[in-house]
Order: sequence, then C-alpha cells, then structure tokens
Amino acid sequence: MQKLRQVHLYLGCFFAPMIILFALTGVWQEFGMSRYPEWARYLSSIHTGSMMKGDAHHPSSIVLQGFVILMGLGLIVSVGTGVYLAFKYGRSKLALICLGSGILIPVAMIVIFGK
Repeated sequence: MQKLRQVHLYLGCFFAPMIILFALTGVWQEFGMSRYPEWARYLSSIHTGSMMKGDAHHPSSIVLQGFVILMGLGLIVSVGTGVYLAFKYGRSKLALICLGSGILIPVAMIVIFGK
C-alpha cells in the first residue's frame, strides 16, 4: 500500500504543473482567445494538437505529443490511485457520495444543457 501511495504522490507532483497549465489554458479558450495576448494564445494552442507560429498553426512535435499522452496516462493513474486510497483510508460513504456526484452532476449538465 505504501508503494501505491508513493506512485500517487510522485505522479501528482510531476504532472501537477502541466495539468494546471492545461486547465488554465482551457479556461482561456472557453472565454475566447481573441482578446488574450499572443503568449496566452500560444500556450492554449497545445490543446488543439498544433502550435501557433504567428497566425499559422503547425502540428505539434512528436515529443510534445508523447508528453501530452504520458501526462494523460499519468493523470488517469494518479486519479485512480487517489480514488482507491480515498476508499481505503477515508470515509467510504462520503467518498462514494463525492465520486457519485462527480459522475452524475456533469452527466446531468451535459444531458440538460448540451446540444
């Protein structure tokens, strides 16, 4: 169990800066990137699989694509171990309510407000 906690800890610490960057640039995109400075639009272009250079988009390098895939897999493993540890060491009923709410609320929003 100690090894699992270490995996969760180190994956979370390693990928946290990039995950925060992706979350922040995703928020910028949601509000429309045309009003943000060039550097913010450049960082946000990672989401599209292409990098901005001036007004043109160029495919991301294989290294960046590989890192994004690794980050996604690392996030999945880190979240999975976190949920497991929450049920193993936390209050299982509250953890179950939070997990269920985290599934049901977004699904309900997509069904109700999605197009």
